[in-house]
Amino acid sequence: MNESDAASPRPVRLAMVGIAHETNTYSDVPADLAAFEADGILRGSEIVAMHATASTTVAGFLEAGTAPGVEVVPLLYTSTGPCGTITADAFETIVGEMIALIRDGGPWDGVLLAQHGAAVSVDFPDADGEVAARVRSLVGPDMPVGMALDMHGNVSHKMIDATTVTTIYRTNPHVDARVRARECADLIVRTVRGEVRPVQHLETPPIVINIVKQYTGEEPMATVVADAIAVEAWPGVLSTSVAEGYPYADVVEMGMAFLVIADGDPELAARGARWMASRSWERRAEFVGDIPSPAEAIAYAAGAPHGPVVIMDVGDNIGGGGPADSTLLLDIALRTGVRDYLQTLYDPAAVEACVAAGVGATVSLAVGGHTNAFQGNPVPFTGKVRAITDGKWEDWRPTHGGARFFDAGTMAVLEGAGNVTIVLTSNRCGNTSIEQMYSCGVRPERKQVVVAKGVVSPRPAYQPIAAEIVLANTAGVTSADLHWFEYERRRHPLFPFEGETAWSPGDR
Repeated sequence: MNESDAASPRPVRLAMVGIAHETNTYSDVPADLAAFEADGILRGSEIVAMHATASTTVAGFLEAGTAPGVEVVPLLYTSTGPCGTITADAFETIVGEMIALIRDGGPWDGVLLAQHGAAVSVDFPDADGEVAARVRSLVGPDMPVGMALDMHGNVSHKMIDATTVTTIYRTNPHVDARVRARECADLIVRTVRGEVRPVQHLETPPIVINIVKQYTGEEPMATVVADAIAVEAWPGVLSTSVAEGYPYADVVEMGMAFLVIADGDPELAARGARWMASRSWERRAEFVGDIPSPAEAIAYAAGAPHGPVVIMDVGDNIGGGGPADSTLLLDIALRTGVRDYLQTLYDPAAVEACVAAGVGATVSLAVGGHTNAFQGNPVPFTGKVRAITDGKWEDWRPTHGGARFFDAGTMAVLEGAGNVTIVLTSNRCGNTSIEQMYSCGVRPERKQVVVAKGVVSPRPAYQPIAAEIVLANTAGVTSADLHWFEYERRRHPLFPFEGETAWSPGDR
C-alpha cells in the first residue's frame, strides 16, 4: 500500500435491503412465503444480475455505489406481484433475515431501504413503517437511513420518523424509479459526509384520489407534481415528494401525502409540505373518478374510426392486485361480435390444455373467470393454438416501475373467429411490456381493440401504438368505484367518502 492509498478515506459503506409489496387487502390471493420465493428472494450478486441494468428502485441504489468513495452492498431484496395481505410467516422470515444481514455485515455508514409504501402484513397494517422502525432500532438514532417508495404508497409518520431521507416516485406510470432512488442514496451519502442535515415534514390531508385520476401526464396530477417541483426550488429545500396513495389497502394512512426535506430547517420543511397539501386540498373535487361502463367502452372502441383503441380494464388492474382473469370485457366483446380484439387472461389450466393439444390444433375451452364471480365467469371460446412460449422476455423500453426482465409462465396464444386473440398466461403478469405480445408473435398495433389490465401502468407499453386510450369501469378488487369497498381501518372523515370533511394544515 502506498502513502496515497493509506491516506484515502474509507468509502461510505451503505447496506441495501428491501421487501416491496403493494397489498390489496381485498384480494383473496395471499402474499405468502411461497409467492415471494417464486418471484425471487434475491441476495447479493443475484440482486445485481436482475437490477443493475434495469430502471428500478434497486437499480438507482446500485448506481449510487458507482460514485467515487461510495460502496453499496446489496444484501437482500424481494417483491411479489400485487395481491393480498402478507402472511405473518412471510413477513417475519424475510424481514428477520434482512435485519440479521444488516446486523452481521457491518460496519455501515448508512442503510438504504427499497420498499413500496403500501405493504400490509397480517400483524402490521403499516408493514413498511414496521420495517423502517426495526432497522432504526437496530442501527440506532444517528445512522442515516434512506427509503425510496412507490407513488402509490400510503405514507405514514412512522415511516418518516424512522428514516433520515425518504423519496417517492414523481411519475405515474412509474418511469423514474431509478432516478428517485439515486436521489435518496445521494442525500444519504451527503448526510454521512456532513454536507447536509436533512429534516423531513409529512402532511397527510384526508384526501383519497381515485385511481383513474392518478395519471401524472394530465390534470389534476400534472399540477400537483408541478407544485412539488416548485417547492424543491426553494432555497434550503433538498427534496420534495407527493404520494398518490393506494385506495385498495384498508389502512389508517390510506390517502395522499406530501413530503418536504429541508437542510436543517424544520420550519421550512413544514411550510413547503403544508403549501403543497393545501393546494391539493383546494382541488379535491377534481380527484373524484368518472369513467365509462364496460359496455360503453367496448362499443366506443369497436366503432372508433382508427385503432387500436386500448381499453384499460380498471377493475382487473393486475398492478393493483387484480386477479388477471376477469372476463367482463371479453364476454361483452364476444356477445356483440367485436372483431380484431386482443387481451390476456391468467389461466394455467387453459395453458396446459393448449400445450397438450399442440400448436395448430383447434381447442374449445372455458377461459378465465376462475377467481371472482363478480369479475366474470369462465367464457366459452373456440380457437386455434397459434403459439406456445416459455413466457419469458426482456424489454429495454421504458416500463412501469423500470422492470427489464419478465416471466408470465408458459404462454399460449389462441385465435378465434373474427380475429379475436387471447394470450393465456400461467403466471399473473401485468400488461406493462408490449414485448409480451411481440415475444409470442402477436402484433397489437394491427388490432382494433386491445384490452390492458391496468389503469396507468400499461401506458408506457401501449400508448406509443394506441390511437386512443379509454378507461372502463369494470367491477373488481381494483374498481374505480370506491364505495364498492368496505373499509374498517380508514380515517373518518375522509374525502370523498364524507363530502363535508374539514382539514387544516398541520392536522394529524
